Amino acid sequence: MVKKEYFKGLDSLRFFAALAVFFTHVELIKKFTGFGTHWIDPEERITKFTVFQSVMSKEIDPLSPLIAYSSALGVVFFFVLSGFLITYLLLKEKESNKTVQIGKFYLRRAFRIWPLYYLIFILGFFVLPNLELFAVPGQDVFFNQNFWGNLLLYAFFMPNLAFSIYTTAVPNIGQSWSIGVEEQFYLLWPLLLRKSKNVLKPILWIAGSIIALKGILLLSFPFIKLDALVVIKKFLAMSKLECMALGGLGAYVLFNKKEEVLRIIFKPVTQIMAVVVIPILIYFIPTAFEDVLHLLFSISFLVIILNVAGNEKVLLRFENRVLQYLGRISYGFYMFHVMCIVFTIHILDKYIGLDNDITTAQHILLYGISFLLTVAVSSLSYHIFEKAFIRLKDKYAQPKPTTKIAQEDV
Repeated sequence: MVKKEYFKGLDSLRFFAALAVFFTHVELIKKFTGFGTHWIDPEERITKFTVFQSVMSKEIDPLSPLIAYSSALGVVFFFVLSGFLITYLLLKEKESNKTVQIGKFYLRRAFRIWPLYYLIFILGFFVLPNLELFAVPGQDVFFNQNFWGNLLLYAFFMPNLAFSIYTTAVPNIGQSWSIGVEEQFYLLWPLLLRKSKNVLKPILWIAGSIIALKGILLLSFPFIKLDALVVIKKFLAMSKLECMALGGLGAYVLFNKKEEVLRIIFKPVTQIMAVVVIPILIYFIPTAFEDVLHLLFSISFLVIILNVAGNEKVLLRFENRVLQYLGRISYGFYMFHVMCIVFTIHILDKYIGLDNDITTAQHILLYGISFLLTVAVSSLSYHIFEKAFIRLKDKYAQPKPTTKIAQEDV
């Protein structure tokens, strides 16, 4: 009998992660198009010991840190969730079938990710640059200067390397850098799990090795002024494979029912602290530790994911139908949201005239129209385009004979 694997509530969490990225990118696109913004450059935003001190000294306004971190939080959540889901489903497949069918795993990922990725790729490189309503003045010049290098790297799922080398995203599709990270993770992870008798070892090995390597680079960076080292540092900083490995560690704990660990994670106080600690980390952790904040965020996110996935007494269930639907279309929401924001800004500026410092009413219009447009485009993409490939995935790429995968992250 074929059994479907599905965790209620995780789709909703996936949507919230995409929404967090959306908020940051509205403010970032406002900056690029010449309007007042709450977005602040991560490398220049703070001169005080903590973010809170910068807020209190009025160096930055109280909302700016949340805007600046929102996208990073959403992407780190995606990475942790991806590591959790993929690892859990691979463990289930290995238990059921005594092996991991690598070819079918890659085929499932290709059917789910490649069609929309390459659609966005074609739009970003060959269609939108020719349309005035999708122009991003702060990025267009760099895009034209580095067109062929970006084209080659994006075509081979290396947008994160392109971002590291050229420092500026391809207009309208720069968010796809994280899809490159996911694909690089998917290439490695099933091979490690298939060959390992004790899957805990590769999980800990990957997490430990990446963290150690990043630590060495961070310590050596002030003393070695090489352009190649700068690129490597940026590439590793964006990769965040350790976040996915931590998600895999959570999958190992839940799959193997490590009750002594789960008992602590499932406590109400642990659930509350996992949420409360996030703004505390943003505002009160010394700015010198910003390079390790993603690990602390990952731990909080893993606690939230494990509770939603495995705790019958979870405080918040996130099983609302609307949220679950938005979660199902979240891949499209993530991939289309930047071009929808750019389009909305140009339309509003053209027909109602946006003030340089956008008013509250204009903000409501900008956020509301951008959001609804992104949802509409994502829904059309899901039902008209993506579902055809999902059906192919279900028909040709499911592991045999006992495990049907009904839920996989992107």
